[in-house]
Amino acid sequence: MIISLANLIVDHEPMTVARRTQDTMLYIHSEWNKCHADPIDKGELHKFLCDEHYGDLSEEQKAFARQHRDEMRNVYGAMVCRLLLCDEMLRRNMVADFESYRRVFCPEGGGTSWLCHRAG
Repeated sequence: MIISLANLIVDHEPMTVARRTQDTMLYIHSEWNKCHADPIDKGELHKFLCDEHYGDLSEEQKAFARQHRDEMRNVYGAMVCRLLLCDEMLRRNMVADFESYRRVFCPEGGGTSWLCHRAG
């Protein structure tokens, strides 16, 4: 339920939708190319992600794109939940700053201060 609400937040912010689409394209392209000799066409993939009625992809590519698109939607929803949690904890002075939040909820984050490696 909360992930669905978080996805609604993303879906109603055009710049975030554009960023998610770009990230999804990069993710699908990378994952496809790891296990297939013929690369997936980025232009056709972009068309398909914008509207499944467009984009000249094979049925295998479409199924692959759908699965990985859904994974990215879930990741973005989890990211919004994490950001909202962090914001609320900061507001209530439950953590001193983002780094304190990250140390508690993302201890394996290493040197990447802006990214929680395990969303959700």
